[in-house]
Amino acid sequence: MRCRLSLALLFGWALAQAQVPPVLTREAFVRIVLNGHPMARQAALRPELGEAAVRSARGGFDPVAMASYDEKSFDEKNYFTLLDAGLKVPTWYGVELFAGFQENTGDQLNPQALTPADGLLKVGGQLSLGQGLFIDQRRATLRRAEAYLRATQAEQEQMLNDLLLQALNDHTDWVAAYQALQVSNTAVELARGRLEFVRGSWRGGDRPAIDTLEAYLQLQDRMLRQQLALLGFRNAGLRLSDHLWDTDQRPLELQTNVVPDPADLRSPEAFQFPDSLIAQAVSGHPLLAQAGARIDQLEIDRRLRSEYLKPELDLKYQWLGDGAYFNNGQDMTLLGQGHQLGVGFKMPLLLRRERGELSLAKLRLTDATLGLERERLRIRNRINERANDINAFTDQVQLGADMVVNNERLLAGENQRFSAGESSLFLVNAREVPLIDARIRQVDLEARLRKAYFRLDHEAGTLWRAWRR
Repeated sequence: MRCRLSLALLFGWALAQAQVPPVLTREAFVRIVLNGHPMARQAALRPELGEAAVRSARGGFDPVAMASYDEKSFDEKNYFTLLDAGLKVPTWYGVELFAGFQENTGDQLNPQALTPADGLLKVGGQLSLGQGLFIDQRRATLRRAEAYLRATQAEQEQMLNDLLLQALNDHTDWVAAYQALQVSNTAVELARGRLEFVRGSWRGGDRPAIDTLEAYLQLQDRMLRQQLALLGFRNAGLRLSDHLWDTDQRPLELQTNVVPDPADLRSPEAFQFPDSLIAQAVSGHPLLAQAGARIDQLEIDRRLRSEYLKPELDLKYQWLGDGAYFNNGQDMTLLGQGHQLGVGFKMPLLLRRERGELSLAKLRLTDATLGLERERLRIRNRINERANDINAFTDQVQLGADMVVNNERLLAGENQRFSAGESSLFLVNAREVPLIDARIRQVDLEARLRKAYFRLDHEAGTLWRAWRR
C-alpha cells in the first residue's frame, strides 16, 4: 500500500514538473500563470459574483404563487372556512398583476368576506402613480446589481494586470540574471585560458613567475563574481517559482536545468506614443471602469431617494367573477360581473428623513465623481512618467551598447600588444574588467527597459489584453 502511494506521489510530482518546459519562454510562463495561479483563479471568480448578484436582483420580478387556508370550529359550530389562492406577477414598469381564487364559507363569516357558493374569481393589478412610478426598490436593486457586475468585470481585469506585472517583472529579472551569469561564465573561461597561456610562457622563459600569480588572482576574482551571479540566478528562479502553479493548484518547482530564452529580454522596436495610450486608458481602464460603476450605483441611489419625496399614491383595481363559470358557464361571463377598486395615499408632512437621505446621496455622488477625475488625472500622469522612463532607458541602452563595443576595441588592441610583448597582464586585465562590467550593466539596462514597457501597459490598464485569448 505504501509503495503504491509513494509511486502515485512520485508520478504526480513528475507530471507537475513536466509542465515546465526546459526553455521557459515568456509566452509559456504567462500561460502557466494564467491557467494555474491562485490569483488568476480568484480573478475569474469576480464576474461570477456579479452575475450571482444580478440573478438575485432579478428574483424581485419573479412571479409569486400564494395560498392560504384558515378554518375555525368551536362548540359544534363552523365559524368560518377561508381559502385564498393566487399568483402575483411584478413587472418592470411598477405594475403588479395578480389573479386568484377565493372561497369563504361559515356561520360567523364577516359579511365583507362573503363569496359566491362556487367561489370568487379575481384578476387585476396595482399601480403606483406617485412614489415608485419611475423607479422603486426592486428596479433600483437590479440596476445596482448590473453596475456591480460591470465593476466585478473591471476588478478581474485589474487583478490580472497586477498579477501579470509582478510575474513579468520577475521573469525579466530571471532572464537578466541568466544573461549576467553567462557573461560571468565567459569571463571565467577567458581568465582560465589566460592563466594557462601565462604558465606556458613562464615555462618557456618568456614571462616572469609573478605573472602566473597575477593571472591566478584574476581567475579567482572572476570565479567569485561567477558565484555571485549564480546565486542571483538561483534566487531569481525562486522568486519566479512563486508564480508557477499547475491546473490542480499544486505549486511547481523550477528545476535547475530550466533556462530562459535570451530573446525575451529584448524590448519592442516600436513605441506607442502616450497620447494613444491615454485615450485607451480613459475609455477602458479597469480602475476607471470600477469608479464609473460605483458612480452609476450612487446615481441610482440618488434617483431612488428623489422618488421618496413624492407621496405614495397607489391604485388597485380588480375584476370579479363567479366561480360557477367553470361548472355551468351558461349565460355567465368569466369576468365583468363586478369589480373592486382601491386608492391609497400616504405622505410625511416634513420629509426630513427623505430630504436628509437625498442630501447624503448627492454628497456621495459628488465625492465619487471628484475621485474619478482625480484617478483619471493620476493615470494620465503615470502614463507620461512611464513614457519618459522608456525614452530615457532607450537612450541608455544605446549608449551602453556603444560602450560595450568601445571596450571590446580597447581590449582587442591591448591583447595584440600583450601578444607582441609590449603590454602587461595588469593592463590587459584593466581593459577586460570594464568590458565585463559594461556587458553586465547592459543586461541590467535592457531589463529595466523591458520592465518599463510592462509598467507602461499596466498603467494604461492594457497589460492583460495582450494575453487574452
